[in-house]
Amino acid sequence: MDDIKGTYELVSPGSYRLRYPIGTTINGNPKRLSKNIKAKNDKQAMKELILWNLEIEENGYNELDSILFKNFYEEYWVKSAQDNLEIKTFEAYNSVIQDRFLNVLGNKKVKEIKPYEIKEIVVNAKRLKAVERYGIEISRQTKKRILSAVSNLFIVARDEYEIVKENPCNRVIIPKEKNAKKLTYEPYTSDEIALLFEKLTDAPIRTKAIVMTAFFTSARQGEIAALEERHFDFENNEILFDQRIIQKRDYSLKRLDGLKASDSKKMVVPDDYMDIMKSFISININARKKLNIDGIKHTYIFGSPEGVPVSPTSLNRNWARFAKANNLRKIRFHDFRHTSATYLIAQNTPVKTVQERLGHKDYSTTMNIYAHALKEVDKKASDSLSKFI
Repeated sequence: MDDIKGTYELVSPGSYRLRYPIGTTINGNPKRLSKNIKAKNDKQAMKELILWNLEIEENGYNELDSILFKNFYEEYWVKSAQDNLEIKTFEAYNSVIQDRFLNVLGNKKVKEIKPYEIKEIVVNAKRLKAVERYGIEISRQTKKRILSAVSNLFIVARDEYEIVKENPCNRVIIPKEKNAKKLTYEPYTSDEIALLFEKLTDAPIRTKAIVMTAFFTSARQGEIAALEERHFDFENNEILFDQRIIQKRDYSLKRLDGLKASDSKKMVVPDDYMDIMKSFISININARKKLNIDGIKHTYIFGSPEGVPVSPTSLNRNWARFAKANNLRKIRFHDFRHTSATYLIAQNTPVKTVQERLGHKDYSTTMNIYAHALKEVDKKASDSLSKFI
């Protein structure tokens, strides 16, 4: 490649903006395509700029300011989603966009699509497959998943390519159903948490480490699977999360820098938990010594001695076996996030602190998800004050 077009600039630590010139406006001002990327340093940012040059030379480019929904989906979203989403999530989102949105929104400009157009598709959605009784109403929970799928496309359009300033899906409200059954598991109560920790006393140290990490950190499965020895600061009782593991379409695992909603997060955890992790890490170190394994690039806490990470889904399987063997109420491994957050809120932990531990990008996300728990705390506070009357 003889001539590299465009520039890169540092936006924030680990984040760069690429720009590619595509001519000038009527007024003579330069026109550029923009793309936001994750990169550790200038060298990696330059590499991404070169790859983007090659991609544009090979495929050409659309004027992103006026790109159609179907073109953005085919030429930009699919590649981004395959790189950044787990295989099951990508396949689910991809099917939803193909089956429900392409025909209706395909020929509309991405930046001109309105919230009401998306809401109409989502709210009126029916089952599509014959085996699912074609044309029958679907649950609100399923409609929320449909909205999440198309929302991811607009997130890429906003955050990576700056086509839209606001995700229109954020303004779509799905009406609540009357007498609807809950499709999610309730987080553990305080009594159930106490029982869980009682059962963990005699559990294998690996299971103990996995479950306690989920509870004390509120981290996502992929973030826990990516934890390495370097992430544990035993002197200050802190854990750093700065990467995640995802499963690709061919079921292979891939490590990605950064988290789902931020570059990194650091949190303080209890002494007793860190003592368990110190013992568990010592076992891993001794295992590598016995096998004469040295100089591996990544020392994953829950991976193999050779430096291969554990699959995020296997963490759920490990938990499910333990829960069943100990007659604990069934919840998903992911629900430890909700259990931990709900418990912290019940202890009057500031919502901002809970948001940071969960890794939510927006404060409103935490408020919306845990509105019920916050109301319970508010009611207790009100009852407490009423004693003065």
